[in-house]
Amino acid sequence: MSTLHRIGKNERKWNNMNHQAHKVAGVCAGTITATLLYHNDIQSGNGLIAIVPIIAGGYLGALLPDIDHPGSKIGRALYPVAWVVNKLFGHRGATHSLLALFLTSVLFILPSLKLTGFAGFMYTQFAIGVAVGFLSHLILDMSTKSGVPLLHPFTRKSFRIAKLTTGKHDMFVSVLAVALTATTVLLMV
Repeated sequence: MSTLHRIGKNERKWNNMNHQAHKVAGVCAGTITATLLYHNDIQSGNGLIAIVPIIAGGYLGALLPDIDHPGSKIGRALYPVAWVVNKLFGHRGATHSLLALFLTSVLFILPSLKLTGFAGFMYTQFAIGVAVGFLSHLILDMSTKSGVPLLHPFTRKSFRIAKLTTGKHDMFVSVLAVALTATTVLLMV
C-alpha cells in the first residue's frame, strides 16, 4: 500500500514494493543464482556451503537500494546514513540506478580480492548475492507505477515494466518469485 512518510519538512508519497516483497525476491534471486552456479555440485559439500552466503547476500542486497529512505527497513536500521543519502539524492534517485548497482557490486567484491582460501570463497559468494539481490530490488520497483531512474544521473526518466500497486500486488509478486525459484531449482537439479 502507498504510505505517506515524513522526510524532513516535506511529505512525499512513494509507491514501491514493501520490504517483505523485496526480502522474498532477494532470497529467491540468491537461490536462483546459487542453483545456476552450483547445480552440478549441489550434492557436494562445496555446493551446499556456497549457497548460504549467496542467499544471505541476496537478502541484504534486496534491501540496500532503499538506504535512500529513512523510513524503510534498512533506513531505520542505519538511520544516520539513510538521512544523509536521502538529503543528497532523495528517494528513488541515485540508489535505484544501474550505476548504483555497479558501484555497490564493486564495493562488495573488492574485499574478496584480498581474502584467500575459504574466507575469500565465502565472501565472494556473499558479494555475488548482494549484486543479484540489489538487481531484484530494481526489477521489483520497476514493476510499480513509479518505476525507477535506471540511467540516473544521466537522465531522471523512470523505467517500468509493469504498473503494480504496493499492498495490492505484493503477495502476487512474492508468489511469482517463489514459483520462478522453484521452477529453476526443479529444472536445474
